[in-house]
Amino acid sequence: MKKIHERMSYLFTGLAYIVVGILVITQPRFFYYWIAGIFLLQGVASILRGVTTSQEDNTRYEQEEE
Repeated sequence: MKKIHERMSYLFTGLAYIVVGILVITQPRFFYYWIAGIFLLQGVASILRGVTTSQEDNTRYEQEEE
């Protein structure tokens, strides 16, 4: 079972992709800004995941993959 912060990260990322996709279609001249925004959001999500993941979580995750 996935943890709540991991689920929230997926939900937030999915919603961000949808919103940015709609905005790129409606405002194509800002395409580069939206792409940069996606990279920034993914970077923040990765940093938060790295900071909030403990060694126990990593061990459990590795055992689930096997």
